[in-house]
Amino acid sequence: RGVWRALPAALRRLLASDVIIRTSEGMVDVFVVLYAIDVVGITAPQYGGLVAVQMVTAIVSYYPAGRLADRIGRKPLVIATFLAFAAFPLAVAAADSYRGLLAAFFVAGLRELGEPARRALIVDLARADLRARSVGLYYLIRGIAITPAALAGSLLWQVAPRVPFMVAGGIGLVGSAVFAATVSGRGAAL
Repeated sequence: RGVWRALPAALRRLLASDVIIRTSEGMVDVFVVLYAIDVVGITAPQYGGLVAVQMVTAIVSYYPAGRLADRIGRKPLVIATFLAFAAFPLAVAAADSYRGLLAAFFVAGLRELGEPARRALIVDLARADLRARSVGLYYLIRGIAITPAALAGSLLWQVAPRVPFMVAGGIGLVGSAVFAATVSGRGAAL
């Protein structure tokens, strides 16, 4: 409780938006492969190619994004990451071919664009004397809070396979807006 009380307001707001974003991700994460193979109709090796596109996009974006965050601040890149989290499930739901899924998985790779900036922001906002415990508490709370997301996604999947992706995209947009509106540029400064 003491560590929670010591978390700065900006870090709590980041946590709230991160929970919303990760709920979006958790709703569809386990269903992406099912959607791609069973609904769109691609093969397992093609799905492996999609994951490779996602990973290459993420890897290529890390260093330039980190340098850019040092130059312009962390907030714009965190917003870009959160928007990519929202766009990915929407892009998957819109895909009706391998080519459409390629575009979606490129967007999935962009989810990592601001991850170094977001992680640095977590550390920067935590009190120096409680930094390790604050970061641990942050991830504990986030992990517990998003646990029901996959169950919610499975219930929405039973309505129709596209539904959890559409709902997740909407939730992701809300999380992006919460972060943009509540974490000041100063709180997310260099």
